[in-house]
Amino acid sequence: MRTKMQRARGWTVVEVLLVIATAVLVAAVLLPMLARTHRHPPHRVQCANNLKHAGLAFRLWANDHDDQFPQTSTSSNSSIAWANSPQVFRHFSVMSNELVTPKVLVCSFDSKRTKAADFTNFSNANLSYFVALEADESKPQRLLSGDRNLTGGTLSNGFLRTLTSNTLAGWTTELHNKAGNVGLSDGSVQQVTGMLLQRQLQAGDLTAIRLAIP
Repeated sequence: MRTKMQRARGWTVVEVLLVIATAVLVAAVLLPMLARTHRHPPHRVQCANNLKHAGLAFRLWANDHDDQFPQTSTSSNSSIAWANSPQVFRHFSVMSNELVTPKVLVCSFDSKRTKAADFTNFSNANLSYFVALEADESKPQRLLSGDRNLTGGTLSNGFLRTLTSNTLAGWTTELHNKAGNVGLSDGSVQQVTGMLLQRQLQAGDLTAIRLAIP
């Protein structure tokens, strides 16, 4: 008498072809989705690294200027005089020694900005990041810098965006698909959505903060 295993028949050609066709169909559906999912993160990671570089430059500059950032220092070579100017790049150019090169100030996914070879002709056209005018080294959770595609709050003079702890802040789709990076006063960088950005504003120990956006 034949056992059940002996009686079990193998797969037919039709069944094998059906399995292969199913596998191909699943791959055809999933691969484009995975490609879309991973298209932006490398740019965003590089962008976060740029902000870490900038954050380190801010802190190095502060170490030599009474623990004050350029945009808040009263030092003769600070950038506080440009707080009400749309020339946002001034806040970074004063740190040319610490930054070494302005190339790190452009997100590789920012098609509207170009990398400058040096600080000689550096301008807003070579800058992808805002600077927070109320940044404070002694307040580590305050915003220091971040992606320029921030939205929300009140925009004045075409460059100064004021956010409050109750502001519904967020990001446009221009750089990182409704998400972005922010650098904090302690030198750290966070990748945040609009909701997380809102929480970060509330943790900054301020009722309002001004962001100079290039």
